[in-house]
Amino acid sequence: MEDSGVDGTYAQELHQKQVRELLNKEKIKLWLPPYTNEDGSRGESPKELITRYSQDLQITQEAVSGIIETLRVHALHKLAEREKYKKSGLALLKIKMTGQATSAGKMQQISLEMSLDVEGKELRDMISHQVSLPPEQLKLICQGRVITNEGTLAAQGLKHGSQMMGLCLSVTQAEAAKQQEDVNRMMDTRKAAELLSDKAETDDYDIQIADQSGRPLNLPSAEKKALTLAMTLHEKGRAALKKKEHGRALLLLLEADKEFRKCRADILNAVDNYAVLCLDIVWCYLCLKNVEDLPDADSRLCASEECFQRTYGNNMERLMAVKGGSGTELALFMRLHLLQGIVAFHQHNTQQAGRLLRRAEEELQRLTVDGDKLAQVMQMGFKEREGRLALRVTNGDVEASVQYIMKKREEKKAIGEKVEEERRKKKIQKTLGSTAKGDKVNVDTYEMLLAMCCTMYVCNFILE
Repeated sequence: MEDSGVDGTYAQELHQKQVRELLNKEKIKLWLPPYTNEDGSRGESPKELITRYSQDLQITQEAVSGIIETLRVHALHKLAEREKYKKSGLALLKIKMTGQATSAGKMQQISLEMSLDVEGKELRDMISHQVSLPPEQLKLICQGRVITNEGTLAAQGLKHGSQMMGLCLSVTQAEAAKQQEDVNRMMDTRKAAELLSDKAETDDYDIQIADQSGRPLNLPSAEKKALTLAMTLHEKGRAALKKKEHGRALLLLLEADKEFRKCRADILNAVDNYAVLCLDIVWCYLCLKNVEDLPDADSRLCASEECFQRTYGNNMERLMAVKGGSGTELALFMRLHLLQGIVAFHQHNTQQAGRLLRRAEEELQRLTVDGDKLAQVMQMGFKEREGRLALRVTNGDVEASVQYIMKKREEKKAIGEKVEEERRKKKIQKTLGSTAKGDKVNVDTYEMLLAMCCTMYVCNFILE
């Protein structure tokens, strides 16, 4: 593999990763003989191993030997560090501050030694003291989870060596008022979303949650509330994302993630909202340059890919069968492959990164719509958005696009009429109350009896 176009630092990290993978594959322990002597000094690496790695990776034997020594020293250091903290009962935590600059204009890296038995509030207070920031304006995120004040660090999944992101927007006194306003706005957004989700359980305020085809899902009230709250927070997060408020967006999106996880897997499989949420969270990670969360980003992208393939098929064949097109969904696959390519690059999987980025570029080209054809569709009285989507679905065929738009409008109308009919019956059912046994009155039976009574009344009137 050639290193053209790749800087020296990246090439060095790449080769180190490749050598580490080979050592792990062969279960070689560098901290043991013959690689390390009993006194901890450097031993001797088998020449056969160095020659073989050099040939496999297309790098010099000197480079392979140097990398093995670097990994050996690092392994000894990690073992000594682990033993030290095991005896002391403490853990080393590393925090990268995002959104706050030091006096030198660089992002702060903080290391803390502390017990994992303390609560999250104590950790946040310690960090806020070091960065001179009020605790209420600081959020700590680890592996895609916001560290809360309540609960010990161990209970929240932290362990020795855990890396976190400290999220804050500003530290200057001049912006303190604005910062507090942002914090209050975040809390108000959550409260508003909770109020909306509470109303989702009432008959007076009927909220419909639909699948990819637009058909309403019949959900238990608790899960309907969680989904409503999750999707509301997700939309608020996306709105912040469009304004490039990446810190605030990430907090809202992680709150949405927490609500989505309260739902059963089969319910989440019926909608693609959670998969899209994962894409948005990974985008925030990258915009905040939070490389430490690459493992969480990778797992979220895998979850998104599984959802899209399960819902739409590997080549979107299920989508074509259900919806007859793949315009909007192709954009989701393009975003997925773009983010996967970027993550793979940061993980030094250059071949995979190149393959994924090329695939994303091909999908982007397929999403490009001819301006003249779009103008033709719009001249027929259709909106720009539906025209663009239709042209993507039909591969630029204007006539087929018009037919597709008309078909979709009819389907939407039919679904809307069905939803309105269900709402009408629900309203009547509420008025009728319950039967003597406490069951809800069957509206269809009620209306059938009502029609029979009207018919009998008309017949009697005529006979008289």
